[in-house]
Amino acid sequence: QGLTNYDEDTDAYREFSPDFFDLIVIDEAHRGSAAADSAWREILDYFSSATQIGLTATPRETDKISNTEYFEEPVYTYSLKQGIEDGFLAPYKVLRVGLDIDLEGWRPEKGKVDIHGQEVEDRQYNRKDYDKNLVIYERSEAVAKKITEYLKKHSRYDKTIVFCIDIEHAQRMRTALANENSDLMAENNKYVMQITGDNDEGKRELDNFINPEETHPVIATTSKLMTTGIDAQTCKLIVLDSNIASMTEFKQIIGRGTRINEEYGKTFFTIMDFRNVTDLFADPDFDGEPVRVKEISEDDEFEDPDNEEDEIIIDEDGKEVEFEDEEIPPIIDAGEIDETERREKTFVNGVNVSVLNERVQVLDENGKLITGSLKDYTKAQVHKEFATLDD
Repeated sequence: QGLTNYDEDTDAYREFSPDFFDLIVIDEAHRGSAAADSAWREILDYFSSATQIGLTATPRETDKISNTEYFEEPVYTYSLKQGIEDGFLAPYKVLRVGLDIDLEGWRPEKGKVDIHGQEVEDRQYNRKDYDKNLVIYERSEAVAKKITEYLKKHSRYDKTIVFCIDIEHAQRMRTALANENSDLMAENNKYVMQITGDNDEGKRELDNFINPEETHPVIATTSKLMTTGIDAQTCKLIVLDSNIASMTEFKQIIGRGTRINEEYGKTFFTIMDFRNVTDLFADPDFDGEPVRVKEISEDDEFEDPDNEEDEIIIDEDGKEVEFEDEEIPPIIDAGEIDETERREKTFVNGVNVSVLNERVQVLDENGKLITGSLKDYTKAQVHKEFATLDD
């Protein structure tokens, strides 16, 4: 961005002749350069004689934004499956946890009131409501218990990112996890940190979280702030407790775990899914070729896309606006919830929440997730390589 708005009279790039550069590499090419009226595009058009290479892990092909409109068809693609096979990216397993109120829904009993004494609307609530419209404190506690149980079985110092619905949810999850890990919080209160757009203390700890040499923070609760742009080399557990419908956002989140750092023992990672978000792994678009959706021109007008979560916003500098957390005032305890927040969400407690089922999925040799026993799967793979004890 420093090439534009250089001073009042001229942009920095205009001090070079249009044919000065032979090669221009555009990283994260799904962002501003994909928009025809962006500042990035103005620079690329100015240096049009140069060879221009666009790189992206999340190509944008929607009604409004198209990478192939400018860069044309990909000359080379490298899939997640290939990266894992070649040892550059970490393989993963998926642990899907089904809570009873998620799978069966929840309907308040007659006369059920929220924490303010207001009667809860009588209807069937489901996974899409939880933490967005309806907060059930026991659900947050059940999620925190399951995360802690997993870490205790493996290592309580495995770097973990918990993706939540919004800032309020991230703060509540931070509290629930701190309660479940009170022993380690007593040793270091940065064991669990809320890292969101409104939390200055948490944002200051982001560099320590992604630094392999720093032990703390261990668990980060977030909403959108950590979906992209961070290199969490030693992240071993990604927890999905948010309703993610955007394939682009899903790919970016999974990318937080695919880094490898053998020196610190990071060779694979686990995805713990409470919202069935990992259904997106089965979508051909997840690791498929980017497909042109629609030819666009500057004169075209489009209606709003059906999937609002997949929108991309370009600011006046031609940059894609990063996923930023919704500005919701942080909640410390039930007594501090004001009238505005209460209208946005209903807060209830006294609900029995339990784990109904768990399912482990692992990658097979074709890069597909299969369901079954990890022990049986490993046994089959060993037999393929070694038929006898002598072998």
